Amino acid sequence: MTNAVERILGDGSQPAIPEAMFELHPAASLLFGRDGVMAHANAAARQLLRADGAALEGAKLAGVFPEVAERLAESRDPLNLRRVVVRRLDGSNFMATVRSVPAMSGALLLASIEDQSENEQEIAAANREFEALTSAAGHDLRGPLRILKGFADALDDECAQFLNDEGRTFVKEILRASERMDGLIDGLLTYSRAGRAELSREPLDLATLAELVHYDLRHGPNAREVDFELQPGISTWGDVRQMMTILRTLLGNAWKYTARTARPKVRLYAEQRDGATWICVRDNGAGFDMQQAGRLFRPFTRLHRQDEFPGHGMGLATVARIVERHGGRIEAEGTVGEGTTVRFWLPSQD
Repeated sequence: MTNAVERILGDGSQPAIPEAMFELHPAASLLFGRDGVMAHANAAARQLLRADGAALEGAKLAGVFPEVAERLAESRDPLNLRRVVVRRLDGSNFMATVRSVPAMSGALLLASIEDQSENEQEIAAANREFEALTSAAGHDLRGPLRILKGFADALDDECAQFLNDEGRTFVKEILRASERMDGLIDGLLTYSRAGRAELSREPLDLATLAELVHYDLRHGPNAREVDFELQPGISTWGDVRQMMTILRTLLGNAWKYTARTARPKVRLYAEQRDGATWICVRDNGAGFDMQQAGRLFRPFTRLHRQDEFPGHGMGLATVARIVERHGGRIEAEGTVGEGTTVRFWLPSQD
Protein backbone atom coordinates (compact mmCIF):
# COMPACT_ATOMS: atom_id res chain seq x y z
CA MET A 1 0.00 0.00 0.00
CA THR A 2 1.32 3.44 -0.86
CA ASN A 3 1.36 6.28 1.61
CA ALA A 4 -2.41 6.73 1.48
CA VAL A 5 -2.62 8.52 4.81
CA GLU A 6 0.15 10.94 3.90
CA ARG A 7 -1.56 11.71 0.60
CA ILE A 8 -4.88 12.34 2.32
CA LEU A 9 -3.76 14.37 5.32
CA GLY A 10 -0.86 16.27 3.78
CA ASP A 11 -1.95 19.43 1.97
CA GLY A 12 1.44 21.02 1.49
CA SER A 13 0.91 23.70 4.13
CA GLN A 14 1.10 21.41 7.17
CA PRO A 15 3.10 18.25 7.85
CA ALA A 16 1.35 15.02 7.00
CA ILE A 17 0.57 12.38 9.60
CA PRO A 18 2.89 9.41 8.97
CA GLU A 19 1.12 6.31 7.85
CA ALA A 20 2.86 4.22 10.53
CA MET A 21 1.52 6.52 13.25
CA PHE A 22 -2.02 6.20 11.88
CA GLU A 23 -1.67 2.43 11.59
CA LEU A 24 -0.47 2.01 15.19
CA HIS A 25 -2.85 4.51 16.76
CA PRO A 26 -4.79 2.63 19.51
CA ALA A 27 -8.15 4.20 18.61
CA ALA A 28 -10.07 2.44 15.84
CA SER A 29 -9.88 4.98 13.01
CA LEU A 30 -11.20 5.26 9.47
CA LEU A 31 -10.57 7.60 6.58
CA PHE A 32 -13.42 8.05 4.13
CA GLY A 33 -14.53 10.32 1.35
CA ARG A 34 -17.55 12.53 0.97
CA ASP A 35 -18.85 10.00 -1.51
CA GLY A 36 -19.30 7.61 1.43
CA VAL A 37 -16.47 5.29 0.39
CA MET A 38 -13.79 4.22 2.89
CA ALA A 39 -10.19 4.90 1.89
CA HIS A 40 -8.23 3.41 4.77
CA ALA A 41 -8.70 1.68 8.17
CA ASN A 42 -6.02 1.29 10.78
CA ALA A 43 -5.21 -1.96 12.61
CA ALA A 44 -7.47 -1.18 15.57
CA ALA A 45 -10.41 -0.53 13.23
CA ARG A 46 -9.81 -3.72 11.31
CA GLN A 47 -9.75 -5.70 14.53
CA LEU A 48 -12.88 -4.01 15.90
CA LEU A 49 -14.79 -4.49 12.65
CA ARG A 50 -13.45 -8.03 12.16
CA ALA A 51 -12.21 -7.33 8.66
CA ASP A 52 -8.96 -7.04 6.76
CA GLY A 53 -7.85 -3.90 4.99
CA ALA A 54 -8.82 -5.19 1.55
CA ALA A 55 -12.41 -5.73 2.72
CA LEU A 56 -12.72 -2.25 4.19
CA GLU A 57 -10.92 -0.09 1.65
CA GLY A 58 -13.42 0.84 -1.04
CA ALA A 59 -16.37 -0.38 1.05
CA LYS A 60 -19.44 1.79 1.52
CA LEU A 61 -19.62 3.76 4.75
CA ALA A 62 -23.32 2.83 5.04
CA GLY A 63 -22.30 -0.78 5.49
CA VAL A 64 -20.58 0.10 8.78
CA PHE A 65 -22.73 3.02 9.93
CA PRO A 66 -26.22 2.16 8.63
CA GLU A 67 -27.86 5.09 10.42
CA VAL A 68 -25.38 7.97 10.17
CA ALA A 69 -23.25 7.35 7.06
CA GLU A 70 -24.74 10.25 5.13
CA ARG A 71 -24.39 12.59 8.09
CA LEU A 72 -20.74 11.65 8.53
CA ALA A 73 -19.88 12.05 4.86
CA GLU A 74 -21.59 15.43 4.48
CA SER A 75 -20.41 17.03 7.72
CA ARG A 76 -18.21 20.11 7.41
CA ASP A 77 -17.70 20.33 11.18
CA PRO A 78 -16.44 17.94 13.86
CA LEU A 79 -19.07 15.44 15.03
CA ASN A 80 -19.42 13.57 18.32
CA LEU A 81 -22.16 10.95 17.97
CA ARG A 82 -23.16 8.81 20.93
CA ARG A 83 -24.97 5.46 20.86
CA VAL A 84 -24.38 4.84 17.18
CA VAL A 85 -25.13 1.39 15.80
CA VAL A 86 -21.98 0.04 14.12
CA ARG A 87 -22.16 -3.05 11.91
CA ARG A 88 -19.17 -5.35 11.59
CA LEU A 89 -18.48 -7.03 8.27
CA ASP A 90 -19.65 -10.36 9.73
CA GLY A 91 -23.10 -8.81 10.20
CA SER A 92 -23.01 -8.37 13.99
CA ASN A 93 -23.80 -5.00 15.55
CA PHE A 94 -22.52 -3.07 18.56
CA MET A 95 -23.07 0.36 20.07
CA ALA A 96 -20.31 2.93 19.84
CA THR A 97 -19.36 6.57 20.17
CA VAL A 98 -18.23 7.89 16.79
CA ARG A 99 -16.20 11.08 16.41
CA SER A 100 -15.25 12.57 13.06
CA VAL A 101 -13.28 15.57 11.81
CA PRO A 102 -12.57 16.79 8.28
CA ALA A 103 -9.06 15.86 7.14
CA MET A 104 -6.65 18.69 6.34
CA SER A 105 -7.11 18.11 2.64
CA GLY A 106 -10.82 18.71 3.02
CA ALA A 107 -11.67 15.93 0.60
CA LEU A 108 -11.75 13.16 3.18
CA LEU A 109 -12.73 12.79 6.81
CA LEU A 110 -11.21 11.00 9.77
CA ALA A 111 -13.43 9.08 12.19
CA SER A 112 -12.69 7.18 15.38
CA ILE A 113 -14.90 4.42 16.82
CA GLU A 114 -15.12 3.80 20.56
CA ASP A 115 -16.81 0.51 21.44
CA GLN A 116 -19.46 1.04 24.13
CA SER A 117 -20.47 -2.62 24.50
CA GLU A 118 -19.21 -2.82 28.10
CA ASN A 119 -21.09 0.34 29.06
CA GLU A 120 -24.18 -1.00 27.33
CA GLN A 121 -23.95 -4.16 29.44
CA GLU A 122 -23.79 -2.08 32.62
CA ILE A 123 -26.78 -0.05 31.46
CA ALA A 124 -28.63 -3.28 30.65
CA ALA A 125 -27.95 -4.62 34.15
CA ALA A 126 -29.27 -1.41 35.71
CA ASN A 127 -32.32 -1.59 33.47
CA ARG A 128 -33.00 -5.18 34.54
CA GLU A 129 -32.89 -4.14 38.17
CA PHE A 130 -35.26 -1.26 37.48
CA GLU A 131 -37.59 -3.53 35.52
CA ALA A 132 -37.74 -6.03 38.37
CA LEU A 133 -38.58 -3.21 40.77
CA THR A 134 -41.31 -1.73 38.56
CA SER A 135 -42.81 -5.17 37.94
CA ALA A 136 -42.98 -5.92 41.67
CA ALA A 137 -44.37 -2.48 42.45
CA GLY A 138 -47.01 -2.77 39.74
CA HIS A 139 -48.23 -6.13 40.97
CA ASP A 140 -48.23 -4.98 44.61
CA LEU A 141 -50.34 -1.93 43.73
CA ARG A 142 -53.01 -4.08 42.09
CA GLY A 143 -54.39 -5.47 45.35
CA PRO A 144 -55.06 -2.19 47.22
CA LEU A 145 -56.42 -0.60 44.05
CA ARG A 146 -58.93 -3.41 43.49
CA ILE A 147 -60.11 -3.10 47.10
CA LEU A 148 -60.50 0.66 46.72
CA LYS A 149 -62.37 0.32 43.44
CA GLY A 150 -64.55 -2.50 44.80
CA PHE A 151 -65.71 -0.47 47.80
CA ALA A 152 -66.27 2.61 45.64
CA ASP A 153 -68.40 0.52 43.23
CA ALA A 154 -70.39 -0.88 46.18
CA LEU A 155 -70.88 2.61 47.58
CA ASP A 156 -72.13 3.82 44.21
CA ASP A 157 -74.49 0.84 43.73
CA GLU A 158 -75.91 0.45 47.25
CA CYS A 159 -75.65 3.83 48.92
CA ALA A 160 -76.07 6.35 46.11
CA GLN A 161 -79.64 7.13 47.20
CA PHE A 162 -78.35 8.24 50.61
CA LEU A 163 -75.78 10.61 49.15
CA ASN A 164 -76.36 14.15 48.01
CA ASP A 165 -75.21 15.35 44.59
CA GLU A 166 -71.81 16.35 45.93
CA GLY A 167 -71.30 12.92 47.54
CA ARG A 168 -72.24 11.11 44.34
CA THR A 169 -69.79 13.33 42.44
CA PHE A 170 -67.05 12.36 44.88
CA VAL A 171 -67.75 8.66 44.32
CA LYS A 172 -67.64 9.12 40.53
CA GLU A 173 -64.29 10.90 40.82
CA ILE A 174 -62.89 8.07 42.95
CA LEU A 175 -64.00 5.54 40.33
CA ARG A 176 -62.57 7.63 37.50
CA ALA A 177 -59.24 8.00 39.30
CA SER A 178 -59.22 4.24 39.99
CA GLU A 179 -59.67 3.49 36.30
CA ARG A 180 -56.84 5.85 35.44
CA MET A 181 -54.59 4.29 38.07
CA ASP A 182 -55.42 0.84 36.69
CA GLY A 183 -54.37 2.03 33.24
CA LEU A 184 -51.11 3.45 34.61
CA ILE A 185 -50.29 0.13 36.28
CA ASP A 186 -51.05 -1.70 33.02
CA GLY A 187 -48.69 0.66 31.21
CA LEU A 188 -46.00 0.21 33.85
CA LEU A 189 -46.19 -3.59 33.64
CA THR A 190 -46.17 -3.53 29.83
CA TYR A 191 -43.11 -1.27 29.93
CA SER A 192 -41.40 -3.63 32.35
CA ARG A 193 -42.22 -6.73 30.29
CA ALA A 194 -40.91 -5.04 27.14
CA GLY A 195 -37.48 -4.90 28.75
CA ARG A 196 -37.49 -8.43 30.21
CA ALA A 197 -39.26 -10.64 27.69
CA GLU A 198 -37.15 -12.97 25.59
CA LEU A 199 -36.87 -11.90 21.97
CA SER A 200 -37.22 -14.19 19.01
CA ARG A 201 -35.85 -12.97 15.68
CA GLU A 202 -37.78 -13.97 12.58
CA PRO A 203 -38.75 -12.40 9.24
CA LEU A 204 -41.96 -10.40 9.64
CA ASP A 205 -44.53 -9.33 7.07
CA LEU A 206 -45.12 -5.91 8.55
CA ALA A 207 -47.91 -5.03 6.14
CA THR A 208 -49.99 -8.03 7.24
CA LEU A 209 -49.47 -7.24 10.92
CA ALA A 210 -50.49 -3.64 10.29
CA GLU A 211 -53.68 -4.82 8.58
CA LEU A 212 -54.59 -6.79 11.71
CA VAL A 213 -54.10 -3.70 13.86
CA HIS A 214 -56.09 -1.60 11.40
CA TYR A 215 -58.97 -4.08 11.57
CA ASP A 216 -59.07 -3.78 15.36
CA LEU A 217 -59.07 0.02 15.16
CA ARG A 218 -61.89 0.04 12.60
CA HIS A 219 -64.05 -2.20 14.79
CA GLY A 220 -62.95 -1.06 18.25
CA PRO A 221 -64.56 1.40 20.70
CA ASN A 222 -63.04 4.37 18.82
CA ALA A 223 -64.15 3.18 15.38
CA ARG A 224 -64.59 5.97 12.83
CA GLU A 225 -63.77 6.83 9.25
CA VAL A 226 -60.03 7.32 8.76
CA ASP A 227 -58.15 7.37 5.46
CA PHE A 228 -55.61 4.62 6.11
CA GLU A 229 -52.80 4.16 3.59
CA LEU A 230 -50.56 1.11 3.88
CA GLN A 231 -47.53 0.53 1.68
CA PRO A 232 -47.57 -3.13 0.61
CA GLY A 233 -44.61 -5.45 0.92
CA ILE A 234 -42.96 -3.91 4.00
CA SER A 235 -40.95 -6.48 5.92
CA THR A 236 -38.41 -6.57 8.74
CA TRP A 237 -36.78 -8.86 11.28
CA GLY A 238 -37.93 -9.00 14.88
CA ASP A 239 -40.12 -10.49 17.59
CA VAL A 240 -43.69 -10.75 16.35
CA ARG A 241 -45.31 -10.09 19.75
CA GLN A 242 -43.16 -7.03 20.36
CA MET A 243 -43.77 -5.82 16.82
CA MET A 244 -47.52 -6.03 17.39
CA THR A 245 -47.07 -3.87 20.49
CA ILE A 246 -45.18 -1.31 18.41
CA LEU A 247 -47.82 -1.23 15.68
CA ARG A 248 -50.76 -1.12 18.11
CA THR A 249 -49.17 1.82 19.88
CA LEU A 250 -48.05 3.84 16.87
CA LEU A 251 -51.16 3.25 14.75
CA GLY A 252 -53.38 3.62 17.83
CA ASN A 253 -51.75 6.95 18.66
CA ALA A 254 -52.17 8.14 15.08
CA TRP A 255 -55.83 7.07 15.23
CA LYS A 256 -56.35 8.85 18.55
CA TYR A 257 -54.60 12.11 17.72
CA THR A 258 -56.56 12.56 14.48
CA ALA A 259 -59.88 12.40 16.36
CA ARG A 260 -60.41 16.15 16.02
CA THR A 261 -59.18 16.36 12.42
CA ALA A 262 -61.79 17.02 9.73
CA ARG A 263 -60.30 14.55 7.24
CA PRO A 264 -58.10 12.22 9.29
CA LYS A 265 -55.37 10.35 7.47
CA VAL A 266 -52.92 7.73 8.76
CA ARG A 267 -50.11 6.35 6.64
CA LEU A 268 -47.63 3.50 7.23
CA TYR A 269 -44.72 3.32 4.78
CA ALA A 270 -41.00 2.64 4.48
CA GLU A 271 -38.26 5.07 3.52
CA GLN A 272 -34.57 4.54 2.78
CA ARG A 273 -31.88 6.49 4.58
CA ASP A 274 -28.13 5.76 4.65
CA GLY A 275 -28.79 2.30 3.27
CA ALA A 276 -31.23 1.43 6.08
CA THR A 277 -35.00 0.95 5.88
CA TRP A 278 -36.99 3.10 8.31
CA ILE A 279 -40.62 2.21 9.08
CA CYS A 280 -42.76 5.35 9.32
CA VAL A 281 -46.21 6.08 10.76
CA ARG A 282 -47.53 9.47 9.75
CA ASP A 283 -50.78 11.23 10.66
CA ASN A 284 -52.32 14.65 10.08
CA GLY A 285 -53.58 15.06 13.63
CA ALA A 286 -52.76 17.23 16.62
CA GLY A 287 -48.98 17.07 16.22
CA PHE A 288 -46.60 18.41 18.86
CA ASP A 289 -44.04 21.13 19.49
CA MET A 290 -40.59 19.90 18.38
CA GLN A 291 -39.07 21.67 21.38
CA GLN A 292 -40.73 18.91 23.42
CA ALA A 293 -39.39 16.07 21.24
CA GLY A 294 -36.78 15.09 23.80
CA ARG A 295 -39.52 14.19 26.30
CA LEU A 296 -41.60 12.15 23.88
CA PHE A 297 -40.16 8.70 24.66
CA ARG A 298 -39.90 9.10 28.43
CA PRO A 299 -42.20 7.07 30.73
CA PHE A 300 -45.28 8.87 32.11
CA THR A 301 -44.80 11.78 29.71
CA ARG A 302 -47.75 13.37 27.93
CA LEU A 303 -47.68 16.40 25.63
CA HIS A 304 -51.48 16.83 25.56
CA ARG A 305 -54.05 17.33 28.29
CA GLN A 306 -56.03 14.32 29.49
CA ASP A 307 -59.33 15.99 28.54
CA GLU A 308 -58.03 16.50 24.98
CA PHE A 309 -56.63 13.03 24.32
CA PRO A 310 -56.79 10.43 27.11
CA GLY A 311 -53.77 8.26 27.81
CA HIS A 312 -51.18 7.23 30.34
CA GLY A 313 -47.89 8.39 28.82
CA MET A 314 -46.35 4.91 28.61
CA GLY A 315 -46.99 3.87 25.01
CA LEU A 316 -44.08 5.57 23.22
CA ALA A 317 -41.70 4.81 26.09
CA THR A 318 -42.55 1.13 25.69
CA VAL A 319 -42.10 1.30 21.91
CA ALA A 320 -38.69 2.98 22.34
CA ARG A 321 -37.62 0.25 24.75
CA ILE A 322 -38.63 -2.50 22.32
CA VAL A 323 -36.85 -0.84 19.41
CA GLU A 324 -33.68 -0.37 21.46
CA ARG A 325 -33.75 -4.01 22.59
CA HIS A 326 -33.79 -5.00 18.91
CA GLY A 327 -30.69 -2.82 18.40
CA GLY A 328 -32.64 -0.22 16.44
CA ARG A 329 -33.45 3.47 16.61
CA ILE A 330 -36.61 5.55 16.91
CA GLU A 331 -37.31 9.22 16.32
CA ALA A 332 -40.29 11.51 15.84
CA GLU A 333 -41.07 14.83 14.24
CA GLY A 334 -44.22 16.88 14.34
CA THR A 335 -45.87 20.23 13.83
CA VAL A 336 -48.64 21.50 16.09
CA GLY A 337 -51.96 21.18 14.30
CA GLU A 338 -50.45 19.45 11.26
CA GLY A 339 -49.50 15.97 12.44
CA THR A 340 -46.76 13.65 13.58
CA THR A 341 -44.36 11.19 11.96
CA VAL A 342 -42.73 8.46 14.06
CA ARG A 343 -39.92 6.48 12.43
CA PHE A 344 -38.07 3.43 13.64
CA TRP A 345 -35.26 1.33 12.21
CA LEU A 346 -34.41 -2.27 13.08
CA PRO A 347 -31.19 -4.00 12.03
CA SER A 348 -31.37 -6.96 9.70
CA GLN A 349 -30.68 -10.45 10.98
CA ASP A 350 -27.21 -10.80 12.53
